[in-house]
Amino acid sequence: MSESSFDAGTFPADDLANAEQRRRSLFAAADQLRLAGRTTEALRGLAAELAEQRHGERHRAHVLDQLAQLATRERPSVTLAGLREALAQRLDARSRSSVLALLATVAARTGHPDADALLRDAGTAHAVAGDRSSARHLTLGRAARSLSHGDLPGAHAVLAALDPDAWVARRDATSVRAERILVHLGLGRHQDASSATASDQTAAPDPPLTALGCLRMVAVGELPEAGALAVTTLGSGSTNLSQEGRALLVAVLAEVRYRRGDHDAARAVLRAGLAERRWPDSTTWTTALCVAVRDPALCEPARLLDRVVSDLHRSVRSLLPVPHFGPRLVRAAVAVGDTPAARRVTELVELVATRTPVPLWHALAAQTRGLLDRDPDALRAAVDGLRTTAARPALADALLDLANSPRLRTTQAWDAAHEAAALYARIGAPGDQAIADRRCAELAATPRHRPSADDAPPTGVGALTPAEERVAEVLAAGATKKEAAGSLFVSFHTVDTQLRSIYHKLGVHNRLQLVRAWDRYRARIG
Repeated sequence: MSESSFDAGTFPADDLANAEQRRRSLFAAADQLRLAGRTTEALRGLAAELAEQRHGERHRAHVLDQLAQLATRERPSVTLAGLREALAQRLDARSRSSVLALLATVAARTGHPDADALLRDAGTAHAVAGDRSSARHLTLGRAARSLSHGDLPGAHAVLAALDPDAWVARRDATSVRAERILVHLGLGRHQDASSATASDQTAAPDPPLTALGCLRMVAVGELPEAGALAVTTLGSGSTNLSQEGRALLVAVLAEVRYRRGDHDAARAVLRAGLAERRWPDSTTWTTALCVAVRDPALCEPARLLDRVVSDLHRSVRSLLPVPHFGPRLVRAAVAVGDTPAARRVTELVELVATRTPVPLWHALAAQTRGLLDRDPDALRAAVDGLRTTAARPALADALLDLANSPRLRTTQAWDAAHEAAALYARIGAPGDQAIADRRCAELAATPRHRPSADDAPPTGVGALTPAEERVAEVLAAGATKKEAAGSLFVSFHTVDTQLRSIYHKLGVHNRLQLVRAWDRYRARIG
């Protein structure tokens, strides 16, 4: 290998006759460079080895696999720069196709503005001279793009075309399994995610898959188990733990500690994640920041929200595995009076619900809209939807949101708070349970009266929220639900949810009855 690509003595000399021995020395030197913070040099060196075109096809495949592993463990900015430098070398057409597909994958994961162009270029290069390696990385890139846009069914379809048992080079198996697990989590298929996360009992634990397994536990409410596994993995000192994997485990550990009520311990583990990072490296820590926004004492909420929302607008990937993160961001934004941020997150959740029409995301869209509009009917719809899923923490949070709704009758609010407290207790969240118990106590101390006409919930047009009034007016004028969504700048799902609430409040059952009720209302007010 030429000394122009490496410092003298960093990589083995050219006179290594045995290809396997050369690879061992080559990869060991690359790992040393990575651990020394010189990953760009390591990537450049592996690309130079590819450019030499020595030792045949098997050697080339192994070098490409090592380059891919190195790229997935480093910060996005370093990986993007290193892969661009690699492409500047004189690679053969097949190697160039694989490196270009790998670059497109990293760009797609971070929501890079060049991602679509890179995927097109990678697709063209693969069509001309690609092989199984470029096909795998191109598939991962296309799946990553779908995930960044919240299109979970699209990502699932792309990944379904891959058969890991047919691979010759198996080192990409972890990357594909990780993407499949993320898709399962986003679709609310938590049992499938659990099965996909389970490692071969004879193999060593795989840190990237372990991190996703911890996220699954957080999503379904296995909090003590998630915390214990995160502590063990972070303390293992594994060199296979990527920057992203470490950030995910920090987020898991902080989430468990906050829900347990141990705020000081949660803050201690999160502080490293609060450091200012420029995009695209900031995307690595977005999940951890979704945990941090629940704690105003940790960081200025408005500033933190701005960072998170900015990254999510590039890629919603961080919202997908843990369902209660979207509503939490809206809740935090509403609490500090940041209505624009609350609206932006609500729209992102509704966008995912439109592209991924499953009960989990329909419920989350209703919850975020209910928090934004202070609409108890939307929050009830969210609770009903989440009851059909395994996302117990999200359900408990939605129940507490409903209990905090000022427009809900006291007895109904108390019931919701009481159920939330019981659910928090079952999932191992005594800190959140204490919050729900305090809400129960506040409601119990509220004076109650015998039911009377004054206590009856409002009905008719007066019961509609401002958002529902706008929807009713547009629909009564003859617009379709799709047209109403476009004119009001909301999702189709939002219009559909609000229309069901409008029917209930007005006591109507179809569009014709809605038109008549609205006409009577307009006639009364002149």
